[in-house]
Amino acid sequence: MSPTTDDLQVRLEGPVLHVVFDRPEARNAMTFAMYEGLVAACEQADASAEVRAVLLRGAGGRAFVAGTDIAQFAGFDGPRGVAYEQTIDATIERLLAVRVPVVAAIDGACVGGGLAIAAAADVRVAHTSARFGYPIARTLGNTLSARSYALTLRHFGHARTIDMITTARLLDATEAQTCGFVTRTTDDVDATTTEVLDAILSHAPLTMAAGKEILRRLHAAAGTVDVDDVVAGVYGSDDFARGVAAFTSRGTPDWQGR
Repeated sequence: MSPTTDDLQVRLEGPVLHVVFDRPEARNAMTFAMYEGLVAACEQADASAEVRAVLLRGAGGRAFVAGTDIAQFAGFDGPRGVAYEQTIDATIERLLAVRVPVVAAIDGACVGGGLAIAAAADVRVAHTSARFGYPIARTLGNTLSARSYALTLRHFGHARTIDMITTARLLDATEAQTCGFVTRTTDDVDATTTEVLDAILSHAPLTMAAGKEILRRLHAAAGTVDVDDVVAGVYGSDDFARGVAAFTSRGTPDWQGR
């Protein structure tokens, strides 16, 4: 299966499948086609015995992925919001299930959907200037799915998760490493990522695959609660429509709580 958009570049270099989020002019914000392309890249990785690792990277150096492209939310209502979060969940689940190690090389902004994608990787190498978070309470006024919350909770803990949501602050690379989310911080992402990949490629594939799958199954029950009513209520709200309009026009939303 091949990726479905030019905004997501997928190429095999030796045993490493490179997946590049390639919309630098939009800080690599994800379109729906890019999410589909990411799933296709996961299928490609699992279908080829040549692939020993997957590398995720944002183009341009300013961002890994700065969330979902706001234009994708035009005309959203509650049911479309539920369908969107289900799409995100399916994408993240597919990435978690890739049989080989997945490495995320992170420059700049890693927020919103980008943070969820990075959370589904196995190793995260971040530039010291990278920033992480879910600033949606300040920007769009939308919500996350239960699955995304469960994954965030696993990596950041309850206190930091609710702090990121309520204050909309972004964590720096040092804090993200302190809480265990970032594996390595560096001023040379290319060199450090190469070191990580070299180590992975020298190790036993079945051992790594078994470890990934066992951990995935241990965590599989998390995030299965039904929150569709909550998600629909937020995406169908006046506040969400107001947030999208304000973000698009570079204004400040006047939150009304309805």
